[in-house]
Amino acid sequence: MTDLPIPMTAEDFTPDWLTDALRSSGTLQDERVTAIETTPVGEGAGFLGSLARLAVTYDRPRAGAPATVVAKFPALVEMNRELALQYQVYEREARFFNEIKRTITAMPTPEAYYVDIKPDTGNGVILLEDLDGKLRVGDQLAGASLKEAEQLMTQIADLHATWWDRADEETIAWVPAFDGPVWAMTAQTLPSLWPTYQELSSHLLLPGMAEIIERTWDGLIWLGQQLSRGPMTLVHGDYRLDNMFFPEREGDPITIIDWQLMSRGRGPYDVAYFMSQSIDVELRREAEQSLVRRYHDGLVAGGVRDYSFDDCFEDYRTAALWCVMYPVAMGGGMANNERAVEIAAEVSKRSFNTILDLDAASLLPS
Repeated sequence: MTDLPIPMTAEDFTPDWLTDALRSSGTLQDERVTAIETTPVGEGAGFLGSLARLAVTYDRPRAGAPATVVAKFPALVEMNRELALQYQVYEREARFFNEIKRTITAMPTPEAYYVDIKPDTGNGVILLEDLDGKLRVGDQLAGASLKEAEQLMTQIADLHATWWDRADEETIAWVPAFDGPVWAMTAQTLPSLWPTYQELSSHLLLPGMAEIIERTWDGLIWLGQQLSRGPMTLVHGDYRLDNMFFPEREGDPITIIDWQLMSRGRGPYDVAYFMSQSIDVELRREAEQSLVRRYHDGLVAGGVRDYSFDDCFEDYRTAALWCVMYPVAMGGGMANNERAVEIAAEVSKRSFNTILDLDAASLLPS
């Protein structure tokens, strides 16, 4: 942490502020930022934070000084920012880069040039390596291909196997679990968005889904407990296509960004989140069993024992039901631009069909 203020708008990234920030981390030496050109990044891609690309001009250009950086800072929309602070998302990602990133070898992530969090407010800022022009960003609206989904199942299994049944170790013991006080707030906050969803997005509800969603609200605490049974692992928490950067050569590692929703819980959470929201309905139906099997095979290859495929698939069903909160949140007022509204509609269709296809609501206690 530094004495620098947390930028709350793109205009707050001044040459002096950026110079001090990059010098404090050793990214800059004697050079000084003289000008910044700021452009928004990924409109509609982020709901809990803001993103901007900063094109930097220096007084004495030096090899190694970044020509552009991507800045992550608090959401501009008050409701989104309040939710982000309530769920400690800025703190989670800051601590990921400061404390956890170096332990992860299976999941490429961008370099962080500067990370700061203010404990008194919960607001934070991160300056990241700009991957534009180096890798292709995923498009959640378009949905993943089968090859992409297969690679992503392999990578997330590798991450989960690394931390399997180690969730109580000091390095990650602070990360919120799904049955802890941070996530328990969903039982109060998410139902408050449900009336707005019904007003704005009721046309997206499939037959029977309204009743299932209302039953899910009542069962959120129970679902969180199910997802927090041992063995737990470190889950990414926001494993969706807009948070993924793809290499030119198929099969090379896919870079994953946005660790704001990182949690501790049952590994298939990430699988269900991805499958129910980043793959078109028909492809998910055709490949669901084989993709979950690929994930389970990856766990076994990573040394996981005493966790059957049947147990894995039941956890997948449970997590798919929990993840209905995301389309409801997006369609209940958090989508604040045209692309975000389109994503909210597509995610509703994918999520609702997944829940119905899996008969996931039957898991809820009567």
